[in-house]
Amino acid sequence: MEKTPEENATIAQPNVVETGITLPAEAEPDYPKVKIEELDHSQEFFKEQHTTSFSYLPRKNWTSFTATKDGLLTKMLLYGKANLLESPHYGLSMSGFVREKNPDKGPKFGKWSLSRDEIVEQLASQGLGPREDGWLTIRIRGTVPQRAGTKYFVVCDRITENKAWFGEFAFAEEDPYEFGRHWLNPKHDLVLRTYVGKTEEQLKLIQVTDQYETKDFVQDEFLPEPISQNAREAPIPYNQGNTSTPDNVLSGENPLPSANEGNQTKKKSMFDRLFKNKN
Repeated sequence: MEKTPEENATIAQPNVVETGITLPAEAEPDYPKVKIEELDHSQEFFKEQHTTSFSYLPRKNWTSFTATKDGLLTKMLLYGKANLLESPHYGLSMSGFVREKNPDKGPKFGKWSLSRDEIVEQLASQGLGPREDGWLTIRIRGTVPQRAGTKYFVVCDRITENKAWFGEFAFAEEDPYEFGRHWLNPKHDLVLRTYVGKTEEQLKLIQVTDQYETKDFVQDEFLPEPISQNAREAPIPYNQGNTSTPDNVLSGENPLPSANEGNQTKKKSMFDRLFKNKN
């Protein structure tokens, strides 16, 4: 007796075993739980009307810095704006990790991500529109150790919507920060802040006092505006001893202006410290 097409289709189907078990999605690593958090790397010069982006392709997907404090990387701040919503080239989010010493094959740590929606929301909280420049915070997930004197690479490995680029971020020319660079050019440095935290266990190991626990604790409420390189000729590098941070951070001063001081006082003090006087 000839079989019907339905019977042939049934016979041709592979055997499928129903287990009823659904594999759980991979859990996101948690944010590091730290007792104190300090500003570490800081590069705050920018070239006016110039921005750069991240790709996910090797050699076009990273920026680097050198840690000056031991601890855990807790967050990074970029300075920029939201890329255009409808674009043939720009995706709506990017994500990646941190590598030590080499952007392609160094030890790999942690996870981070940033979306256009997050950028718009953060800019709005600063009273800014999507196409205005402001500070953008990227919180780090997982454990990213920071050892003073070690170079780290912030690497992007994914951009959504199958696009090649993400973000419009401010950068400086003339190599104002010699202990790191942006992928685009050896003398280009992103406007970038990194923060290092210490866990309660790490604090116990170094036997800190209550006074140390509150020293240099950084609040982000009133971040200074980056300094335009157009104001004068090329800036001199930061202190070349063993740190990349400005002199006011080295001396233990609070690097952030108070609510009443505004940004003008801060700009003037950093300007005087970091530029050579032309007589």
